[in-house]
Amino acid sequence: MARSTPLQAVDQSRFLIIGYGNELRGDDAVGPRVADTIAGWHLPSVKTISTHQLTPELVNDIVLTDYVIFIDACSGSSCVRTVQLDPIVVGNHAAFAAKGAHSHSPFSLMTLTQQLYGRIPQAWLLQVPTESLGYGEELSSTTERGCDRAIRTIEQFLRTYQPSRWMKQSA
Repeated sequence: MARSTPLQAVDQSRFLIIGYGNELRGDDAVGPRVADTIAGWHLPSVKTISTHQLTPELVNDIVLTDYVIFIDACSGSSCVRTVQLDPIVVGNHAAFAAKGAHSHSPFSLMTLTQQLYGRIPQAWLLQVPTESLGYGEELSSTTERGCDRAIRTIEQFLRTYQPSRWMKQSA
């Protein structure tokens, strides 16, 4: 009798979109806003999570996907002035060590997923430039444009990685 693993017992989404940030701190809300927009498309192979911050519990969702995109606001001198999509490579911690002040990073979650489950999906960090992280719920014009660009980037990603299913859903 073959032993069933938890991964075989659960439906697997092909794509996981995780938008994170504080929705009461201006441009920091861009990650959840992008994730919420993607959720509104109701694509069966895409799971979205909108969260205030990254937590270790997310590895239970990460391991069940083929591809994961983390979406976050980017501020400070290390950020470029346009939306940036970077692959997350476990073992390349230096590339993501200084990216953000969140207690858990996309890199640390991917590393934890690999340590706990022995596998990880392909992963990317999608960063959107910001102007203001002050209190408030409005996005700056820079981040609003970046939000639109991030949504288009994810749409293109989904078209590239599953063309036949995407076309059926978009029709």
